[in-house]
Amino acid sequence: MEQTIETNVIKPRLSITFDETEYRLITVETENQLDQKISDIETFMASNHGFGQTDEYKDSLYGQAKNLWNSYASSFKDVKYTFYLNRKQYNFLTNLLLTKLEYDVNTVFLAIELTNMLGQWSEEGKYKGDKDIKGFSADATEITYMYHLIAKHKVKGLTADTYLFAEVLRKIGDISKIINYYDTSAKNLSTEIQQWVASFEPEPQKESEATETESSEEVVSPKKTKKNKLEKVND
Repeated sequence: MEQTIETNVIKPRLSITFDETEYRLITVETENQLDQKISDIETFMASNHGFGQTDEYKDSLYGQAKNLWNSYASSFKDVKYTFYLNRKQYNFLTNLLLTKLEYDVNTVFLAIELTNMLGQWSEEGKYKGDKDIKGFSADATEITYMYHLIAKHKVKGLTADTYLFAEVLRKIGDISKIINYYDTSAKNLSTEIQQWVASFEPEPQKESEATETESSEEVVSPKKTKKNKLEKVND
């Protein structure tokens, strides 16, 4: 059973199903590594506090928490996701990038990188049939590039290519949910570390009750009241 880490977002499914067969989008080892690093950061903050400690001790705690976060961020950056395609989906995506899309100065190099990646995928093996499923490795940057480029593509009518386009987009979306989940976890943990460090310092003191009393006495002073009465009597 997959463990659900407590974050501000719900952990998405890390696998997809084809013909009643489950395929992992990231490996179990990768999932466990990322989840463990999240847990390590949360446990460290819950078990340590710098309130009332020396500045050196506070700096040490912050340094340790920062190192734990950097370790998580580094592992997240290196994650490889498995992009599953059948032969028709692969051919559609390749043809889309090679012949259908238009590129400008901002996107042409992204397209070249992706077509090179698809070429490497092609060398990994041939499909045996249209129902054959192959898993291809890609990192978060490549997945983001792919979506950025093909999202501008338009289809007309509900043709076979339209359904293939929707299927490819859905596959990118499944992986993007995982990327967003762990990216959001990184951002949330960064914020929590800052708040945790801020809690090391005492809260600003409020005005003392004595000051408040003194202030109220200035509004209604017994001496001034007596003086005013005497003045009225003398008048």
